[in-house]
Amino acid sequence: MSLRVYTGLPASGKTSAIIAALEQRKSEGGNVFLILSNEHEELTRRKNVRPGGLMGCRDPSKKFPIDLVIDTQQAEEMLGQTEPGTLIVFDEAQYFKPQIVAHWATASERGLDIIVGTPSLAQLEALETVQHDHIQMSVPCGCGEGNATQVIYRDDLVYPTHLCNKCYEEHMNTEVGQLLEIVKEAEPFPGELHTYQPFFDIDMAGWGLVRTDCPARLSIVLDAVNRCEAVQTKLADAVQQPAFIDLGCCSGFFAHGMSAQGFISDGVDVSKDFIDWATQVAHIKGQAVNYTRQNVRTFLSESDRHYDVISTFATIQWVMAQEGYEAGVECFKNIFEKADSICVIEMGYTEEDIYKDKIADRPREIDREWVLNLMESSGVFDTIELHPSGESGIWRDIFVGFKQKPTSAQVFDDLDVKGVEQTSSAQGHWNDNWVGKNMDVGLRAVADYKKITLAGWRPDDSKPSTLTVTVSGEVVHTSEIGSGLFKVSIPVSISSDARFHFEITNTASFTPENDARQLTFVLQELSFA
Repeated sequence: MSLRVYTGLPASGKTSAIIAALEQRKSEGGNVFLILSNEHEELTRRKNVRPGGLMGCRDPSKKFPIDLVIDTQQAEEMLGQTEPGTLIVFDEAQYFKPQIVAHWATASERGLDIIVGTPSLAQLEALETVQHDHIQMSVPCGCGEGNATQVIYRDDLVYPTHLCNKCYEEHMNTEVGQLLEIVKEAEPFPGELHTYQPFFDIDMAGWGLVRTDCPARLSIVLDAVNRCEAVQTKLADAVQQPAFIDLGCCSGFFAHGMSAQGFISDGVDVSKDFIDWATQVAHIKGQAVNYTRQNVRTFLSESDRHYDVISTFATIQWVMAQEGYEAGVECFKNIFEKADSICVIEMGYTEEDIYKDKIADRPREIDREWVLNLMESSGVFDTIELHPSGESGIWRDIFVGFKQKPTSAQVFDDLDVKGVEQTSSAQGHWNDNWVGKNMDVGLRAVADYKKITLAGWRPDDSKPSTLTVTVSGEVVHTSEIGSGLFKVSIPVSISSDARFHFEITNTASFTPENDARQLTFVLQELSFA
């Protein structure tokens, strides 16, 4: 008989009006059903979202029992089977799939009354061709100059304040300024414009940041997401959202960044300051990011939740330093198991001064090969990619593990190397084929290799240099090279499909005029056979 749709800002009165309609129809002796979706975690993790649970609103005196929590297909079947004259309400309707709109229309045509609260944009587009009553709820801004266009939250995401665009901008500037003042006075840099990590999408011009590579690291995560079919399928779905967690989240840069990309985001950190700041940013922006103050090892052992994407940046070495080597290995096992699609790992190595003496019970040095071996031996990754330190300005190596084969491979074409595939960009090598004092590249064998051929040219006035070639940390060749042409043949034993790191170091280099690079030779041939 009718199809009524309510839209408007949070706390604008939509649910209150819907409850009033349900109560009126029930008092008249009519049949009513209140239905919510079970297809989205954002809704189902609320304790009241269950049959018999009470749907409430900001007015504590108004509540109504929920009849069903079902998926879109079940809702469509119910609409087709329910007797005419019944009132069916779909609150938080955005969590149903868009195809349900056609069933709302058909049901109303055959005599049902349908009320829809908070439809999605896709549902609103579908409703444009359907006869319905659209009720846009409005709330005045506190300034009295017009209706609110935005909401902001203070201590939670339940009771918002309604603001017009002008007041919203002023409020944001004030809130961000107050937060940055708190950060400024905090340890370990009290009184300075200095902190560990930036806040995502907040202007921090003039601040000294310890980790200036956060945008570059986020780009690596997003590149992996763009090449993961399972995650892209969820992002494209009208209802589903992929889940992300950053373990050792600091002040929330990555959790907020992934939330902005459409992820349900969580963050865990042991620092109260970091969690407080990250939570405040979420409230300022109205983002539903869930932050937990907890030791990462404890969190992983107590939580049974899985995530589409898990990242941990330079955190697990601190677990090892505080709780022992095996505690860190246990963390990685849990991370690998709980990541359904992608793991992004950054690990502090024991060669770094800050960690050199911290992990006393380690059985071996923790380095690039240690991380690769740990990920490969887990047996859960189809593909492991390495982004070496220095790439796009990142501080440390970053490892990306894909549970399923990515839709496209990383493309590295910056090194003319024959017989192998690049698995990372080449550091210390430039497009004009000059090699620096240190060159480092990740490679994958496509056959069994017995020999490496390396040839190059050095300027006539070059000082003699000791050239050292290393494969996965093992020195395979050392020789003296002078000026002019040189060529070396290096015996090796590398098995097909092996991943390895190839390094060339030189003891002598030069810096050309008007060129800041440290150069050693022009690479003429690098081949594996």
